[in-house]
Amino acid sequence: MKKRVLFITAGLLVLLGALYAPFMRVYVTHKMAPLTELLTQPDTQTYTQGYRPQSPRFLHAVNTLYRAQKKENKYPGYEIDIIRNAQGNLVVGHDEKALPYAVTLADIFSVLKSPQNKTYWLDLKTPLTLKDLQYLRSLAQRFNIAKERFMFETPAGETAKLLKKYGLSILLQIPDGFDKDGHSTAKRTQLNQLLSSQLQEYQPQAVAASFGKYKYLQAYFPNVRKAIYYSSTKRPSLKKTFMQQAFDKDPSVIIFMTDEYTF
Repeated sequence: MKKRVLFITAGLLVLLGALYAPFMRVYVTHKMAPLTELLTQPDTQTYTQGYRPQSPRFLHAVNTLYRAQKKENKYPGYEIDIIRNAQGNLVVGHDEKALPYAVTLADIFSVLKSPQNKTYWLDLKTPLTLKDLQYLRSLAQRFNIAKERFMFETPAGETAKLLKKYGLSILLQIPDGFDKDGHSTAKRTQLNQLLSSQLQEYQPQAVAASFGKYKYLQAYFPNVRKAIYYSSTKRPSLKKTFMQQAFDKDPSVIIFMTDEYTF
């Protein structure tokens, strides 16, 4: 009886294993399926410009020295969160909870063998000042990092204006609710016009958006360059592999950022 149970269990595990890959491929295909009905005509202009990373592979939240070192050979690009500490200095961390353990960008660069060969998606959790830009410029010179390898994620506003003024790369956050038009033509038109005006004003390197917003961007702004992130899970999954393969076929996606465990 025990042998029979073990045999059945083993058979079920083999069957589930065989079905896993096809299921994940179908799941990703479904999630990335184009919108079947467009409420307004797509905007086919390009808008975006500037540096294009040689590889779209980026790792999410490289906010510790250990993670930076451990993944150096696997990921050509790092996403790093930038906040300001009580002394007014820029440090690495997602929020105030990270401040007691926060390191600096210089600390991150110092533990890498070749910091100049990596591209950095700097997710700004704080506005930047001219003094901050001077500090970042000094870091780039110190570690021999080309300025275009610093890409700044920020919403439309004063920081984006400052970055544009000094010719730095912007990953522009798309307007809130871009994927929530309520199936209203008027709302869809409003959202598209807002993003279009921001793109014209800032001329970013790309727009930054979550995976769930991709199909809306692809439907209404197919030629705008995109930095897409999928950071909802760290566990190994074929889902992320199939997503990467799908994005490789879309030349407008210049970055696909994922997460994973740090062992």
